[in-house]
Formats: sequence, C-alpha cells, structure tokens
Amino acid sequence: MHNAWVALQNVLGIVASTLSMLFIWPQVIHVYHRNTVEGLSPTGALQGICGSTLWSVYGLSQCDVAVGGSNFLIVLAIALLARAMVKHGTLPASRLYVTVFAITAFAFVCVSISPGVTGFIAFVVGASSVLPQTFTSAKSDDLSGVSLPTYVLLFFTAVAWSAYGVIVKDALVVLPNVVVIPCAIFIGAKIIRTRKANVSTLVDVA
Repeated sequence: MHNAWVALQNVLGIVASTLSMLFIWPQVIHVYHRNTVEGLSPTGALQGICGSTLWSVYGLSQCDVAVGGSNFLIVLAIALLARAMVKHGTLPASRLYVTVFAITAFAFVCVSISPGVTGFIAFVVGASSVLPQTFTSAKSDDLSGVSLPTYVLLFFTAVAWSAYGVIVKDALVVLPNVVVIPCAIFIGAKIIRTRKANVSTLVDVA
C-alpha cells in the first residue's frame, strides 16, 4: 500500500510539473497565429514574469532543476506574449524592460540574503498572478486574444498540484490552487460565452 501511495505521488508530481511547463504555450501560439492580444491583461503578463522569475532564481539557488527550469520556460513564454502586447500597443516597452530588469535584480539580491523569503515572495506573487487576467476577462466583451486551451490546461494543472499537495501534506502547494481553479473556470467560461455571443452577432448582421 505504501509503495502504491509513493508511486501515485511520483506520477502526480510528474504530471503536475509537465502541465506547468505546457499550459502557457497554447496562449503564445494563439496570439501569434491570430495576431491579436485582445482581452489579454498586460498587468497579468508582468506579474507572471515577476512570479516565475522569482521561482527561477529560487530554484537556481537551491539547485532544483525542476523548479528553475520549468519557471524559466514560463518566463520565456510570457515574455513572448509581452512582446506581442508591445507590438500591438497595449503594453509600453519601457514598462516591460523596467519590470524585467527590476525583478531580476531584486530576485538575485533577495535570494543572496534569504532563499526562504524569496520563495515566499514568489509564492505570493505567482499565486495571485491569475487575478489581473480574471478581472480583465470579467470586464471585456472581446476575448479573441485569449486561448481557451490554456485555461483548460491551467485548470488541470491546478487540480494536479492540489492532489499532489494533499498527498505530500504541503499546504503551500495546495493553497495557490484555491485561487487558480475558480479563476481558470471563470475565464474559460467567459471565453466560451463571448465567442458564442460574437458568432450570434455575426449571424444577425448577415
């Protein structure tokens, strides 16, 4: 029984880590394929960069390749989204560059003083990074730039991490998903609703 429990823990850990690295990429593909960032939150992108940069530096300081590597890939993906936002004029380039420089410098200084504090700040910033997109989605009637598969994958990512956190009895793994799961459901539902409304509008006009 113990071996089965350990095997389940390992499988969930692998699944959750893999989904964490993959969930954001459908959004990147969507933005560059559709050539639109309509409905995306610039604040959410910047906060996502900050949270994942902090986790990357924290992982580097702890020689944790899984944490550092997966979050570096997320930083890269969000940076591509931010670049598209700069191109479309929804995010000032100066704001992006200052944010990236400031959070990178802060992360390295902070981790040199206290890796534990760096991890806690990364936890807070990362856990709440879905909120700006949730607020933007709530206010917007056009989410054509937002990827539905990304938020479906985010939902399953959060569920996998929640299950993993319960098994390893780590509240810090479970708690962020109390925020992420309902936000992912809300954003996904709003994307479906706005697309149906836009299709209905086009039919009525035709």
